[in-house]
Amino acid sequence: MKTTNYTQLFFLIIFLIFVKDINAQKFGIDDQEVSRISNTDHNVQIWEVLPEFTKQGEYEIKIKHAATGEVGSFYIIAWADINNDGKPDKEISRSDLKIASEEGEWSSWNFKSDYNRIFVGNTWRSSNEKMYYQNGGTVDGYIGLSNKVYYSRVFNGQPSQSTSPRFTNIKVKIIDQVTVFGIMNQEVSRISNTDHNVQIWEVLPEFTKQGEYEIKIKHAASGEVGSFYIIAWADINNDGKPDKEISRSDLKTASNEGEWSSWNFKSEYNRIFVGNTWSSPNEKMYYQSGGKVDGYTGLSNKVFYSRAFNGQPSQSTSPRFTNIKVKIIR
Repeated sequence: MKTTNYTQLFFLIIFLIFVKDINAQKFGIDDQEVSRISNTDHNVQIWEVLPEFTKQGEYEIKIKHAATGEVGSFYIIAWADINNDGKPDKEISRSDLKIASEEGEWSSWNFKSDYNRIFVGNTWRSSNEKMYYQNGGTVDGYIGLSNKVYYSRVFNGQPSQSTSPRFTNIKVKIIDQVTVFGIMNQEVSRISNTDHNVQIWEVLPEFTKQGEYEIKIKHAASGEVGSFYIIAWADINNDGKPDKEISRSDLKTASNEGEWSSWNFKSEYNRIFVGNTWSSPNEKMYYQSGGKVDGYTGLSNKVFYSRAFNGQPSQSTSPRFTNIKVKIIR
């Protein structure tokens, strides 16, 4: 009987690993590989993950070594575009130095990203490096990555130059996708006094989970006038309105306009609302009355509010928006 149970457990584990693997999204070099080995004449190279393949969560990057030892070694890197100009401007992270014992080995590295536009590739110190690198043409089965390479001719330099088409042997796998919603593409630019002191938006039912959330809200001003507490409320009598404050953060204050503050909370409720509150009568907040915001998902556009600090947000109006992002952690 024990042998049967162990056998069943073994196959269950194998099945779960298989299901996890087939659910992982894979892209990059898929069928045909790059065969040309050369000195690329640069020291940083990264390719954009195309928007429809970009997720917030954990990635695995694999890159193939064109030579053994130092001449084929590299660091795997990830960059982000944080000012939304289409170019990489911030290095997210990098691996330790990857060195192959045989030509053709693959090295892998995992990293986590909270960014909406990312680039992946590698970098190296060697001036006579050997890399798999194809100039021009096409590569069968190459998907999910742009064929435009951003590069720098300096180790640790910012990859601000670009050319295309260029390819290397790189594979990308999304292994743990995080659910993120709220302001995703377009942000609210209008800054005003909202004429209230509490504002919360409902997390739509299809996005609501029992578990841990991270809330991020953007400061419209530095110091006291742009400060706030991040809050979460619940609807416990199922009338569609917030009636119980779940929790609130400590006071969030920015050093510079445009900074984001974050706060985590746990919820066991089936209907929740998130937002912020402040005591200042002359506060400045990102606040849009009417219209639409491109890419706004997962939250209702109806704001529940109170004109009193610590008041119950029983009044409502719509559509209203602020710069808020929500992440379900687990």
